[in-house]
Amino acid sequence: MFELLLAAVLMGGPIAAKDTLIQVREGDRLLLRDFSGSVEVEGWDRDELRAEADADEAIVFRFTRSGSTIEMEALDRKNRSRAEELRLRLPAWMDVEVSGPKLDVEISRLAGEVTVRNLRGDIFLEDLSGRVNAGSVEGSIYADGLRESARLRTGDDEIRVVDSSADLDLESVSGDIELEEVSGRELKVRSTHGEIDFMGTLLPGGSYAFHTHSGDLTLVLDPEVDADVTVLAYEGEFEADFPIRSRGFRSGHEFGFTIGSGGANLVLEAFDGEITLRRRDRLDREEADSHRLVPGHRISG
Repeated sequence: MFELLLAAVLMGGPIAAKDTLIQVREGDRLLLRDFSGSVEVEGWDRDELRAEADADEAIVFRFTRSGSTIEMEALDRKNRSRAEELRLRLPAWMDVEVSGPKLDVEISRLAGEVTVRNLRGDIFLEDLSGRVNAGSVEGSIYADGLRESARLRTGDDEIRVVDSSADLDLESVSGDIELEEVSGRELKVRSTHGEIDFMGTLLPGGSYAFHTHSGDLTLVLDPEVDADVTVLAYEGEFEADFPIRSRGFRSGHEFGFTIGSGGANLVLEAFDGEITLRRRDRLDREEADSHRLVPGHRISG
């Protein structure tokens, strides 16, 4: 291992700076760990890494290379880690790992693998086409435009994923999980005490499993969906807008049925919550009706 004096060099050592640009080579991986503050990471089309700090005084950027891994530190003049607002721009192909105890993270426009870990703070993910692994103990995760696969975990707060075609593995202990316009081929969604809401597409041959212990589970599906459905509702209730041919629902028993011609494998499980299957067209009509003015009725305000 050897230290790369990339921030700047003066008499053989790094100097304080607020804006640093270094060259990287394809296959490199960035590691930023044990950091507190906020970090914004954005991909660009240059084989360079740019680090900027929003601080009252200049800080020292120190980069250490071990093989293809470049570890970055932000230090004060006494060589102590600084809690700062950092903005990083790096090649879109680059893998990145960011972690810290109290840390807000925003990552966007990357094709490399993304790993994020914190104890407290929110995580925002956007336009990512590589594998994603993110977890927060006391923070929320918001994702938009995931396209390969993602494993997301929270403790107390929510997970929200929109406009994504990635395979998803999601879990929250007491937070809600919301998915909107999601179309991955494999989904595993679990919440112990939170609610789960899904609106999206089930693909032929896809596998979809939703589990909650004490929260409600609601799925909004296209009316032409084809799925083989298994329902397990131990102490809750089950309701569906779709026609169901079954011997009947009994709480505490598993039962199955087919929507359309079948194809997608859908498992719905709730211990003490309601399970609801809604048709998207019916929901759209209900929402439209709720906003439609009655002829001859005037709203004053």
